[in-house]
Amino acid sequence: MGRVISSKEKQQENNPGLYVISTPIGNLLDFSQRAKNVLKGCDLVLAEDTRIAMKLLNTYGINKKRRQIVSCHKFNEMRRLKNLNFEELRKQMVGLMADAGTPSISDPGSKIVEKYHQLGLPVRSVPGCCSVTAGFSISGIELKSNQTLTFGGFFPKKKKDVDDLLEKLSTSTDYVVFFESANRMENLVQQLEKFFQEDLDIFLAKEMTKIHESTWKGLCSELLTELQQGSGEKKEKFFRGEFVVIVDLSKLKRPTGSDKELEFWLKTLKPHVKATTLVKILSKKFGKDRQEMYSTLLIK
Repeated sequence: MGRVISSKEKQQENNPGLYVISTPIGNLLDFSQRAKNVLKGCDLVLAEDTRIAMKLLNTYGINKKRRQIVSCHKFNEMRRLKNLNFEELRKQMVGLMADAGTPSISDPGSKIVEKYHQLGLPVRSVPGCCSVTAGFSISGIELKSNQTLTFGGFFPKKKKDVDDLLEKLSTSTDYVVFFESANRMENLVQQLEKFFQEDLDIFLAKEMTKIHESTWKGLCSELLTELQQGSGEKKEKFFRGEFVVIVDLSKLKRPTGSDKELEFWLKTLKPHVKATTLVKILSKKFGKDRQEMYSTLLIK
């Protein structure tokens, strides 16, 4: 049950500081009354895209002059940071908005927030929509008290970045959330299958809170078949746009301490020692059958 907001707390909404404001990810009815009230009081709004921000403000009858809405996106955030007059801003209410969802989560804003912290100025959250938690909430996955959920952001494009990220995730988390576009979905699934060598459970959420909201749940192999062999209007409609992708890593066979040690010695010695000699040494050290060790060597 919610509690009644005191008059003192209402007054706080008019105090100077940076207000990090979540915006709808699709359905405009998800914009909170508090967010509207805060924006009405803001002297300046830092927006990822000023056109989108202006459209949102006009929808709710929040009147701002154009000079009060300033762009702050990934290509100009550092430059914007240098040009802002913080002596003036310390006396003003400043709103920080992304195009959709919460700023600083795979969106610009963190550098502005950090600057406020460095100057000892107030930073306040105006929470709301976040596609990461929204997607996980409709996945049907239970996050237990001894499990972890990791946000991986947009899936990397470079192979080295992909390998580095998946290596970290393979030993550190139970579930991971990615953002990915439809035209790169096949690549994502192929990379998962190639790296983990297991048929992982995967969940997709598309167009959440919008008219064409839809989901897909199954195995990576099933999704790959859909992507490569599926046809028809249903497939064409579904595999468009951007997705929240949730990958279940909780059932992975995690490497033990001895597995990691073996992998270390393989990587260290393989370039310098003949395969037959390496198999003989390591099979004796780790108490493994030579044929099994040779198979491991071929895989690595």
